[in-house]
Amino acid sequence: MRTSLSDVVIEVIDVRALTDAEIAEANDFNNACRAESHPEDPPTPLDIAMTAMRAIPEHVVINEFWARSDGRLIGSGQAVWFTAEENAHLAQVGLNVLAEHRRRGIATELLSRVVEVVDRAGRTMLMGTSTERVPDGGAFAERVGAEVAIRTHTNRLLLSDVDPEMIDRWVAEGPGRAPGYSLVTIDGAYPDDLIEAILDLGEVMNTAPRDDLDMEDWHVTVEEARAGEAQFFAVGGERWYIAARHDASGVLAGFTELFYNRREDARIGWQGGTGVRPEHRGHALGKWLKAANLRRVLDEWTDIVEIRTGNSDSNDAMLGINKALGFKPYYSETGWQIPVAKVKAYLDAR
Repeated sequence: MRTSLSDVVIEVIDVRALTDAEIAEANDFNNACRAESHPEDPPTPLDIAMTAMRAIPEHVVINEFWARSDGRLIGSGQAVWFTAEENAHLAQVGLNVLAEHRRRGIATELLSRVVEVVDRAGRTMLMGTSTERVPDGGAFAERVGAEVAIRTHTNRLLLSDVDPEMIDRWVAEGPGRAPGYSLVTIDGAYPDDLIEAILDLGEVMNTAPRDDLDMEDWHVTVEEARAGEAQFFAVGGERWYIAARHDASGVLAGFTELFYNRREDARIGWQGGTGVRPEHRGHALGKWLKAANLRRVLDEWTDIVEIRTGNSDSNDAMLGINKALGFKPYYSETGWQIPVAKVKAYLDAR
């Protein structure tokens, strides 16, 4: 029997038109959810949340719904996609309900609103993520009929566990193991004269394992990259990017990147993508690149206590390097997917 939701009001939200007070309310709600999934981390400061909301890139489409009870924000549902040619069938879905309000059908009601807008847009596949730290998320996905598409972990490197001698050895061995290559270091925004080459190299990430995800290769445009940079740097983010250049051809052959926001949490750095073009593999470029960036962290980002990164459990090549550096599993996440038609059938049957 369906639980009555007579005390719950669902609102359609235009995230680009939120008032300061509404952003503050949303940030409080998101921090309450974050306290459940990441109790060891501090809440997101309001100024960062407000700046990020005001700088959402134009190519990001966000459809959001809020659930209120007695005027209080207790749940949110979201469908997000990009205005890109590729993956026009996908919508990324997020559902959050405060723990004390679960098992009343609120998430299902939010999902029904999400499905309506996704279906109208002609998108046919929903994707979402759950974490082992909030088991209710995975249980809900199973109940709806979603299938596991990929299993991942957030892995963590405590800098107190790093072997500086090994890092220095990897850096010193780099030129010998990869003769004819040199490192190009970029702090902050991508230079205009290199951004197209950087984005072309970034497409190597399409070769990373996707397991059963119903997803096409992504192709990031210069405009999209610049919009993403603008939002990230506006909230105080810092990025260290290093590429390995094949000197004879001038081609950027591999890269790695680290992200940091001391305003949000000075203890944590984030390892972003690392990739090497297939034709340039076999020279330990990944080890050289990651060690070079990590050496800088030890020397310059001295407030950082740990570095986190997300990896597919099936990405053996990258996991091998990360484990050698000292990364260890921190918590697991599951990527789910379900056709829109299947969700509609589930909702109709209730």
